[in-house]
Amino acid sequence: MKFGLFLFLCLTGAVYGQDTTFVKSAYAGSSLTVPQKVTWHIEKAFINNGDGYNLKINPEVFKPIYKAGEKIQIPFYTAEMELLNNQEGVFYFLYIKESFVP
Repeated sequence: MKFGLFLFLCLTGAVYGQDTTFVKSAYAGSSLTVPQKVTWHIEKAFINNGDGYNLKINPEVFKPIYKAGEKIQIPFYTAEMELLNNQEGVFYFLYIKESFVP
């Protein structure tokens, strides 16, 4: 009985405890689509134009949570871009927390 309960808790934790954080990069003006059976929460975002540093931008540019199948539209322009030397070819680096949806 104890072993069965232990096994159940381990398997439940393995399925529902798989939240991960990863980084996606995208050009300004492009879009990303959330895969099926997951939700995405953008924790922080940076811009870069190829120089050796990233500029953190306001995360309120994005919705709090994106559900499966939703499209994330990457802004073509943000005020923080004025701080870059060259405003062409700007990359966004998004730190995304992915949660599994049963």
